[in-house]
Amino acid sequence: MIQAWTDLSILVGPSELAGHGKNVTLAVECAPLDKTNFQSAGYVELPGGSKSGTLSLDFMQDMAAAGPDDSLWDLLGDSGVPKSLCTPSADGSVAYLCAGVPVSYKPIDGSSGELAMAAVSLKSSGVIARGRLLHPGATARTSSSTGTGRQLGAVAAGKSLYAALHVVEVSGTTPSLTVKVQSDDNSGFTSATDRITFTAATARTFQWSSVAGAITDDYWRITYTISGTGPSFKFAVTAGIV
Repeated sequence: MIQAWTDLSILVGPSELAGHGKNVTLAVECAPLDKTNFQSAGYVELPGGSKSGTLSLDFMQDMAAAGPDDSLWDLLGDSGVPKSLCTPSADGSVAYLCAGVPVSYKPIDGSSGELAMAAVSLKSSGVIARGRLLHPGATARTSSSTGTGRQLGAVAAGKSLYAALHVVEVSGTTPSLTVKVQSDDNSGFTSATDRITFTAATARTFQWSSVAGAITDDYWRITYTISGTGPSFKFAVTAGIV
């Protein structure tokens, strides 16, 4: 189905940047390796080498506390920052996710009297996975619950399921959020198995984790436990198999 880009989720570390974004590009490439030799019949032979990706975003700047500048300035050069690009932003949407390094940040870009713009560029570090948004971050959650199961597929030997947690908003007294990724062989999750348990989050944060195959279960979901006095969390989880 042909789309117009009107609804995305752009998650970088502990920030949802789609509400500020004006232009986004995700480019994934494979480095060619030249194995041309004297028996190549006069043609270049190029097997595929290492893969890498770049996420570039132009956005409307916001200097408020917990705004884009507040987060991105501290993340520059951090190699473990998960990023997730989801289209659209609804539960179960296609998601591209990876850990990466913010390598370039332009905090101020604009002319007098025009929108205050900024730009960030992030390079992947490790795998880039195509998967699903297992939990969207637009709605505040105040009590423990379980996400919708998605058929991401089994994890073959030599592959892994990767998951990113983006906690973008937190309030309450001593709030705590523990998120688990579970698998099962059926959509009803009658015998769910915990595969990833993220460290309990008590503030805006991000985490990147994985579980290695072989795993024959092909359905995946999250479950989360929230505690504290008046706790409220906005968080997103993406997952994919590579």
